[in-house]
Amino acid sequence: MSDKIKSCFMDEQPDFYREVELDGKRIATIKALSRNDYAEMERRSTRKVFNKDGSIELQINSWTMRIVRMKCSLTGDKKVGWIYDRPITEESIGLLSEDVFNKIDAEIVKLESGYEENQEAISKNSNEQSS
Repeated sequence: MSDKIKSCFMDEQPDFYREVELDGKRIATIKALSRNDYAEMERRSTRKVFNKDGSIELQINSWTMRIVRMKCSLTGDKKVGWIYDRPITEESIGLLSEDVFNKIDAEIVKLESGYEENQEAISKNSNEQSS
């Protein structure tokens, strides 16, 4: 991590935002996902199937999960968004060219994996400040 963690709030962390570039041009600014974002992803992409034997099966639509994840990372904050004229909707995201979709999606995954590493330090810092 580049800077010292100074707060227990995710959006105040130095690596919360990331610029996404394709062919040397900035196409979007994304943010790390919050617990609310993960809840929305789960709610929108998971469905319960009730089997004849009484068991419940959870089915996850992986495309819906990826589209909702991208929408969550591109919205909900004034500092995020994309350069395109269309509003950031699930329909617009689903219509992105493959290279743009894959680039933004890959950057979200990279941002999230790096951000998970910081959670322990954020938690430790939060405990120290409350002492």
